[in-house]
Order: sequence, then C-alpha cells, then structure tokens
Amino acid sequence: MNLSPKIILMQFERNEINKSFAFEQLISFVENSENEPIREEAIHNLDRIGIFNDRLFEILENILISDSNEKIRNVALKFLERRFLNKAITPLKWAINHEENYECLITIIKSLKKVNSEESKLILFNETKKIMKTKYLNKEKRIENKKFKKGIKKLLKTKKYEFFTHNELSLILINFITIANLTKQCPNVFYEINPENGLLKELDLSDYLEFEVKGMPFGWKNNIKSISEIVGLKYLKYLKKIDLSNNQIENIKELVNLEKLTHLILTNNKISEIENLEYIKKLQNLEYLDLRNNEIVKKIHLNEFNPRIRVLLKDSYIKIK
Repeated sequence: MNLSPKIILMQFERNEINKSFAFEQLISFVENSENEPIREEAIHNLDRIGIFNDRLFEILENILISDSNEKIRNVALKFLERRFLNKAITPLKWAINHEENYECLITIIKSLKKVNSEESKLILFNETKKIMKTKYLNKEKRIENKKFKKGIKKLLKTKKYEFFTHNELSLILINFITIANLTKQCPNVFYEINPENGLLKELDLSDYLEFEVKGMPFGWKNNIKSISEIVGLKYLKYLKKIDLSNNQIENIKELVNLEKLTHLILTNNKISEIENLEYIKKLQNLEYLDLRNNEIVKKIHLNEFNPRIRVLLKDSYIKIK
C-alpha cells in the first residue's frame, strides 16, 4: 500500500499505527513532497494527530521563512494561530515585514489581533504608521497612495496609540492591503477613505462604456462577472457606497455581508434572477439603489422595496411611498 496523508490518518484512527509513527510520516510529506495538495493535507492531518511540540513549531516557522508556495505558507500560518498562538509573535513579526501574498498577510494580521498582547498591538500600530511612508499602492502601475496617506495621517493626529484597539488597527491594515491587491486585479479602482477611522467608505469598480466605443483594449476594463472576483470585499465592512456599474455581474448574494451599505449602484450588469431582490432586502441600511439596464427590472414591482430607499430603475428617480 502506498502511504498518503489520508491513509496515515486512517491507520492512526484505527489504532493500526501509533501517534509518533503517524507524526513522523506526516512530517516527511510536509518536508519532502513536491505535491501541494499532499503537503496541505499532511499539515491538516498533523492537527488531528495532536502532537504540538517544538519540532513542529520550528517546521512551521521555517515554512513561513523559506517556502516558496504561498498556499502552504498560509496553511502553516493558520496552524500557528490555532495551536501555537502564544509562541507565534516572533514568526508573525518577521512575516508581516516580508510576506507579499495577500491571503497570507490577511492571516498574519488576524493572528496578531488574536494574540491580543501589547507587543502585537505595537506591531499592528507600527505597520499602520508605515502606510504614511508608502508612496505607491501599486508600484508597477504607478498608482500612488495619496488617499490612505492623508487619511491615516489625519487619524493619527487626532487619536493616540493608547486609544486604538487591536481590532481597529487590524481593520485599517486589512483595508489598505485589500485596496492595494485590487489594483493588481482591476484596471479601474477608485475609493474614498473615512478619516475618522481610516477605513474605506466608498469603492468604485465600475467600467466605462466609452472604452468600448473608443475600442480600448480588453485589459482596460474590470469586466467583473462575479462578486467573488473582488478579492477581499468581505473585509470592507464599513463601506457605505459601492459602484459596480457596466460589468457583467449576475448575482449579488455576496454583497449581503456589507451591512453598512447605503448606496448600491449596479447599472448595466446582467442581473436577471428575482432572487437578487431578496439579497437587496437584506441590506438594512440601504438608501439608494440603481438597477438600470438589468433584466431584473422587468420583474420588479416598486412596492417590493423598503419605502425609504430611493430606487432608480429607468432614467428617472422613483421614491417609493
């Protein structure tokens, strides 16, 4: 029988092999296999074996430092958060200064928040201050970091270190790296910062129809087909306004998590299914909705909307009474 992480775990759970043997076999897969799914499964199964010793900690720490596979680094980070949180501050401090992968950075920031110590708060605060010294959101595209720099500078003038919480600092960093990451994915990214908390209040990922008229290259358009393509949107919890006009979106279920949303602009997409109306109804703070040029408007009755929402279905505003 060819051993695999799955078989090793199965044999261990059947008491066919002891814990130490299972541990050594899984470690071997983590360190020697070139197969990403095999390595990932081995790390997950190590959690179920239940040996959380210094050797395993050092192996996970080494993965953060030297492993070229970003997915494996993130799995290792999550393991450290679950099982070695009290020891993780040193590797986390190193990782936040050297890691470039978005998902890994998210895990690092969340872990530092969870550590909830004065040292982890200071790390988060220092990373927040670095935003003011970061010239570019996207150096390759020469997208400057003017708005975050201005917003954070104003925030730090009015609020001192001792009055920040771990959660507030982690949210600022996650908002910052999320926008930076979006500029790598989308040609058109516009946003506004709330200087009172350093978080995004507006996000514009709309495409411009004149690009099509002028025959601009495909790469100049966001061309978003699914909300899931907007990586990290779920972390932008304080968004008040989002503009997704002129894309190819069919379903807006994933917008439901944006509970503070007041303005939703979805003009000229491919929204047709009536289930999307139910998702809109879940946005309890919504005040303005633009659904023009979507097939769903042919199926919608105005009395289905909350009376306070200003709805735009055609070329004129309709305030529901």
